[in-house]
Order: sequence, then structure tokens, then C-alpha cells
Amino acid sequence: MLSPKENYRQIFLHKPVEYTPCTITDGAIFGFGAKNGPWFEKGPEGGGYDGFGVRWVTPDSGNNAAIPAPGEFILDDITEWKKVKFPDLDNYDWEDEARKDFSGINRDNVLVEFGVGNGVYERLAALMGFEEALISLAMEPEACMEFFDKVSDYQCEYIDYIVKYYHPDIINYYDDIATQRNLFMSPATYRELIKPFHKKVMQHIHEKGCYTMQHTCGHAESVIEDMIDIGVDCWVSVQPCNDIQNLIQQYGDQISFAGGMDTNGAVAGEGATPEMIRAEARRVVDEYGKYHKAFALFGFFLNHDPKALGQNFGILFDEFMPYRMTRCNSLT
Repeated sequence: MLSPKENYRQIFLHKPVEYTPCTITDGAIFGFGAKNGPWFEKGPEGGGYDGFGVRWVTPDSGNNAAIPAPGEFILDDITEWKKVKFPDLDNYDWEDEARKDFSGINRDNVLVEFGVGNGVYERLAALMGFEEALISLAMEPEACMEFFDKVSDYQCEYIDYIVKYYHPDIINYYDDIATQRNLFMSPATYRELIKPFHKKVMQHIHEKGCYTMQHTCGHAESVIEDMIDIGVDCWVSVQPCNDIQNLIQQYGDQISFAGGMDTNGAVAGEGATPEMIRAEARRVVDEYGKYHKAFALFGFFLNHDPKALGQNFGILFDEFMPYRMTRCNSLT
């Protein structure tokens, strides 16, 4: 039987798995996705200023995820983006942080993933707010592209440090460009203004010898072929607002998918019962696990109570782990 690490790796190679992988249990996640990542990206744990000068807060209503402090945006005119201060990536104790992160981790058993928070669009939104960021895309596209070029250069340098000190198997690039209904912008705008810089980052990740993930929540299936074109190996977290089964059937030999859990439904909320969580674990395996070269479970809960959050994950994995061993059917 394949180890969890090697079984999980199969979806990046488009080879059959022996059981449905799970990014959380079969991988070790560092950077953004584990917590907020290095302080210079989304501020220190519990809130504070990042390396760009943006203040982040962690409201209970958002499961303690960091968000820019409402009404405290530091850029109101994209044409003045050169005033933005970029972090000094050398001013961070990478070696010590990596040592602490890897304490108790056996790399032989898991794929190592490092999450890079705030892709080019999310960084613009962190500086300006979503409304002003979208207006800037429409009114000042050239200035936006100049800014995105600078941000993507910074992110490539950031990735160099990650590779040097963490030696990850996967780099997960976070850029939420969609709502549950559609993209924040038109697909044409995405392709013209944002896609070139996503592609630059993905190519840099591949040049460093790592697999690429793009973390984009929401209804983003309209740009699935663009993800493939820029070199995304796996789209995470693909949610059921997308036609996941059809996407895997049509594109599963070119890109893999991690997600499947209804993280915007009641099962992820604070009112979820153990029965609901167990049923969701089985549904995900039944509906998507049969596509055994292109799917892994990824999900999250929206509990603000750490104890309840841990209990829900415990229930999910208690059901998922044995069930996946018996339900990984061949695609017919």
C-alpha cells in the first residue's frame, strides 16, 4: 500500500490513488493556510501590521481569519502605488521559523505545502478595499498591471526564501478572485490584467521544482482553462458551487482538484451536528473519490471556538479516514 505522502502525490502525477487523499492529513501545511503565515503578509497572530503597513484584525465572526481592518486602507489611488512599502524579506528569521514549524514533522510521511497568502489581486484589495480595487481595474488598468508586476516580483523573491528554508513539495498561491456566484471581475478582465502575473508566479514555482496549487474559493470554473494554461497543478479549494464532477471528467487529466466539502453550507457552520459532518465526509468520497487520479479532500469549518473547531475536524476525519479506504472506485 502507498504511504499517505506517495498516495497524495499521485494526483499531481495523474496516476491512480489507492484511496482518496486529504490535503490536511496527508500533507504538512505551513505559511498561510496553517495560520496567517509570516507576519509580513497578514500581520502577527491575533492581529497587527503587516510588512506593507496594512493593519489586520481577526474577528470571531470570520473564524479568526485575518482581514484588513475595515476603513483603514492605505492606498486610495492606484496610480500612486509606488508609495507602497514592500517588506524586507531578509528581515525575518527564516531558519528559526522553519526549525519550529518542522518540530515533530516526519517529511517521509507527508507532502510539505507552503501557502503564499495575498496573491496580486488580494494584495491590491488589502491596500485599497475590494470596492476601490475593482474600480481601479476598470479605470486604471495600466497602473494595476504595473503594481501587479511589482507584487509578483516580490512574491517570486518570497518563494525563493520558502524553497531555501522549507524545501516544500507544494507551494499554494492564494488569490481569491471569485464570489459564490462568479468572478469579481469579468473573465476578460482577469485574463488581461491578472492572469499574466499568476502565470509568472506559477512558472517560478515550477522552476524551483515544486508543484503548484492555486487557492481560489468561489465560483471560478469559468477560468479553469486559464488555470491549466498558466501551469496550476491543483485547484484548491474547489467548492460545490462549481460543477466539480463535470470539471474532473473534462479536465482531470490536466489539473487536479482539492476541496469538495460544502464549506458555505450548514455543515461548515456552528450549528453542524456530528451526523451532518459524517454525511458530508461520505458524500465527498462517494461523489468525487471515484475520480481517482485527480481529487483530494480539502475543507474547513467556520467555528470561532477552537475547541469546537477541533471537535468538528475530529468527527470529519474519524468518518473520512476509514470510509475512503473502501470507496475509492475506478472511474467508469
